[in-house]
Amino acid sequence: MPKPRPAPPVLWWRMRYHKAVQITEQQADLIRAMPVSSLSEYVVISQAGKWYDVRRMTGKELEAFVDDLGRAEIAAQHAKSRLSN
Repeated sequence: MPKPRPAPPVLWWRMRYHKAVQITEQQADLIRAMPVSSLSEYVVISQAGKWYDVRRMTGKELEAFVDDLGRAEIAAQHAKSRLSN
């Protein structure tokens, strides 16, 4: 009989699927330089040194994506601080 998995830590979470595509900074510069259409006022965003093409995301989807990125960064910082202790 398999052993039950331990409960994840409080800050553990799984990133939801989003339409954002991770791109390079050079690709982001190219997208920003071109006249492009977008479902919201944003075309690219950057978080923790990573760039994302968000042209296909609505305002609500973009808000949820940015929230998830923030939670991922907090979880990563928490894990890093636990390792250093």
